[in-house]
Amino acid sequence: MSTVESLSGILPTDVMLKILACLPARSLVRFRRVSKPWRSLLSDPFFVTMWMNRSGTTLLVVPLEWGNRDQCCLVYENVYIGMKTMKLPFGNRWFSLSVVGSSGDGALICLTGLSYSRRHESKQAVILWSPYTGEIKALGNDGFVQCRRWPVCTQSLVQGDNTACCHRYAVHGFGYEPNARDYKVVRITYWYGDAAGQVYTLTRPWHVEVYSLGRDAWKSLGRPNFTATVRGNSRAFVNGSAHWLAAPCASVTYNSIVAFNMEDESFGEFIGLPRSGDLAQYCLFPRGKATLSVSRGHLALIAFHECNRGECGVWVMKEYGVAESWTKQHRIVLPVGSAAVQAVLGLTGRGKMLLRMADEKLVCCDAEDMQISEVGIQGGGRDSSFDVIDLEGADPTLGNQAGGSSTLTIPNLE
Repeated sequence: MSTVESLSGILPTDVMLKILACLPARSLVRFRRVSKPWRSLLSDPFFVTMWMNRSGTTLLVVPLEWGNRDQCCLVYENVYIGMKTMKLPFGNRWFSLSVVGSSGDGALICLTGLSYSRRHESKQAVILWSPYTGEIKALGNDGFVQCRRWPVCTQSLVQGDNTACCHRYAVHGFGYEPNARDYKVVRITYWYGDAAGQVYTLTRPWHVEVYSLGRDAWKSLGRPNFTATVRGNSRAFVNGSAHWLAAPCASVTYNSIVAFNMEDESFGEFIGLPRSGDLAQYCLFPRGKATLSVSRGHLALIAFHECNRGECGVWVMKEYGVAESWTKQHRIVLPVGSAAVQAVLGLTGRGKMLLRMADEKLVCCDAEDMQISEVGIQGGGRDSSFDVIDLEGADPTLGNQAGGSSTLTIPNLE
């Protein structure tokens, strides 16, 4: 009689699964090696989903140091697991990485990478990575990122900080289309037009492309039907669409939201922001660190106070696409003496806000009880900044540690 059968005679199956779902990943790895029945039980999709929902948030942080670019870090909210490093299969080809998005189970992660080309110009690639299989796919870009800084202003490109130094750049969005069972990447290329050979005019979107993993090809959509300026990769994939804060031009405040629908492969109507009265005390200028995120499946806006950068508000759109449904969910005040906020990296699935501080520390702020905690990650300076994404409880190393492929795989594409 197997161990599973022995326990089943003592405990009901549903009770046994609930107990196992509370265990950390390292214990599950050991239990998977006990016997084939145990491995089958712990690999069942129902159990894996239950475990992810109970195990807490998993944060993927890339890269930790500029000089050690092949290392990333996994941070687990579950105190029994803690934090561990993980080797990236990219080598040192890209000097700057940014996470665009991830599948819900962490089986497929989309990043962008910058590689130095020549002074003031860098090549940018979209990188698809499956941590479970170790496979990567780099999707190149024929164009260049052009920046007056050397080699490139990664802060402006990745976090949306509008320094007005980038003459040509691209922003990206990543999402899953369930009807076609397909992952897609959208890329919007921007550049400054040269007026009279001397003065750069307002930033305009020049070209839109969509990559389909199912087709394994980019498709050009031409020039978009709007002239708004957006910055940074989309951190808000909601309702089948990637979203960006938008401004009429590069030097004014954000006043709306641009959304790209992955199924239709088109831009929808602009989405309005919360009423101006609600935002009167908050800064929506691109340098003010305002950003979009996702809060428990809803579109969320994070904006910092106009005068006090230690105070921010979080608004949630209760009914998608309806501007009147914006509701101020939280008002967060950082402790006096805290380092200035360098960038908002979004919200975790459990409502915690991730902040990269001016001293290059990663800070997690609980929006419910206002508790501020350092994650334990320290960047090495402006040129070695990191990016973070919430993998919603998935553990990309579980399959590899157990000596076999994980059930959390990329769906078969038909």
